[in-house]
Amino acid sequence: MGKNEGDSGGAGLFVAGLLIGGALGATVALLYAPQRGNDTRDFLKQKTNEYTDTVKTKAGDLSEAAKAKANEFSAKASDVADTVKTKTSEVTETVKAKAQEVGDSVKSRASDLSSKASDTLTSVKDTAQSLAERGRSLVGQQKDRLEDAIDAGKQAAQEKEQELTASVEASA
Repeated sequence: MGKNEGDSGGAGLFVAGLLIGGALGATVALLYAPQRGNDTRDFLKQKTNEYTDTVKTKAGDLSEAAKAKANEFSAKASDVADTVKTKTSEVTETVKAKAQEVGDSVKSRASDLSSKASDTLTSVKDTAQSLAERGRSLVGQQKDRLEDAIDAGKQAAQEKEQELTASVEASA
C-alpha cells in the first residue's frame, strides 16, 4: 500500500510539472508569434486560466484518490479488528464452556486463557489503532504534499503571468 501512495504523489508532481512546462512553452511560442499585443495578452490570460483550472482539477482528483485510499485502509483495518474481536470472543466462549465441563481444576486454567485472550484483544486493538493513526498520518502527509504542489503551481502561474505581462508590456 505504501508504494501506491508514493506513486500518486509522484504522478501528481509529474502532471503539475508537465502542465507548467507546457504553459511555459506555449508562452514562449506566443511571444514570438506575429499577433497584436492585446490579442496576445487576451490569449495568455485565457491559457493561464485554463492551466490553472487544469492544475486545480488534477489536484482535486489526487486529493479524492488519497481520501478514497484512506477510507479503504480504514475500512480494512476496522474489518480486521472486528474479525479478530469475533474470533477472540469465540475462543473465550469455547474456553469457558470447557472449563465448566471439566470442573474446578480447569476453571483456574480457563481464567488464565481468558486473561491471555483479553491481552491479545487489547494488543490487537492497540495495533489497529496504531494502523489507523498511521493511515491518518499518511493521508495528512499526502494532503500536505498536494497543498504544497497546488501552492507551488499557483505561485509559478502567478510569477509567469507577471513575467509575461511585464514582457508583453515591455514589448508593446
